[in-house]
Amino acid sequence: MRDPVGGIGVLPALGSGLTDLRRMGQHERLLDYDLAHYARAFEEVHYFSYFDERLEEFTQAPILRARVRIHPNRPRLAGWPYAMWLPWRHRRPLSRCRVLRVEQFTGVIPALLARAIWGIPFVVTYGYDYDAVARASGSAWKVRSYALLRRLAIPRAAAVIVPSAEIGRWLSRCWPAARFVHLPNGVDPERFAPSPTQGAPGNERVVIYVGRFSVEKNLARLVEAIARLRDLRVRLVLVGDGREAGALQRRAALSGARVEFAGVVPHGRVPERLAAADCFVLPSLTEGHPKALIEAMSCGLPCVVSDRGGSRLLIADRETGLTFDPEDIEGLATRIRRVLTDRLLAERLGKAARETVLAEYDVNRLLAQEIRLVLDVAAGIG
Repeated sequence: MRDPVGGIGVLPALGSGLTDLRRMGQHERLLDYDLAHYARAFEEVHYFSYFDERLEEFTQAPILRARVRIHPNRPRLAGWPYAMWLPWRHRRPLSRCRVLRVEQFTGVIPALLARAIWGIPFVVTYGYDYDAVARASGSAWKVRSYALLRRLAIPRAAAVIVPSAEIGRWLSRCWPAARFVHLPNGVDPERFAPSPTQGAPGNERVVIYVGRFSVEKNLARLVEAIARLRDLRVRLVLVGDGREAGALQRRAALSGARVEFAGVVPHGRVPERLAAADCFVLPSLTEGHPKALIEAMSCGLPCVVSDRGGSRLLIADRETGLTFDPEDIEGLATRIRRVLTDRLLAERLGKAARETVLAEYDVNRLLAQEIRLVLDVAAGIG
């Protein structure tokens, strides 16, 4: 790692910040990994939040307290208006940034303005199929706004990080001259490791899902699939929250499925939840490069995932997990039954999944690659 140089600005997704990430249990991931790596590489890390918040509310880590500065949304404005105003509201710290790191594509507006006004280069992550998620939620205006953002941002980005080669190929068809860098999502394999008691024999079998409760996650079909496994005495644990929570609770009550709504679990405590499960399921209609799936794989859990998007790029059917058509409830139920009743199969899939993570998805190794990329952009290399 090079000696710390200059300043970097970190821009979250539109409307987000540490307060928002804490609601989803994800703020520790940003602090302990992303911001910690940036803080070791840059003299100053400026985090431009959409919330009125302070760093000491979230961490006491010396390296973060020494080098990270949170610039709050004060007075509190809505997402889009604040995104347009942010470069002027925080023009002094922005002027000290040699590069901007946009954590998710929806947060690229301030970076575009800063580049136009002050010439600050930016690196942005295009994390998943934003259009598909917008269509699943019935938002036509979001589809149009994402199309406009792509036309504006991708040709002007110093680099676009894509978590899967599939996304990179799709974008490069429209912008062949843009710089796309394949850096998948990762996990800390020491924190997310197999447990000696994982999958221990017992009367109850536990199936777990971790993530948002939103339409594209297809959780209603998962509840219905669990209802078809009454003879196995299966309990479904749903970790997370979202707009679909109420509908899922009603669906569980009507179907007779045994479902535990665990709420949001801090990132640091997710491993113990995974350790108490026999199987991880991700039934999404669309996915980017799902971190929750990689974490379950790292824990050596047998995973049952939909054959869509990034999930099918992570899981090879019958080798590192089982895949299914997300619209086929019976197919989902059948595959869950297989890993819950065939212990040898479950152990083989879980071991292969863990080996895949160790070989390809160690977060510290991937973040080191990202830091080298961002430092090169800051130095005007490439």
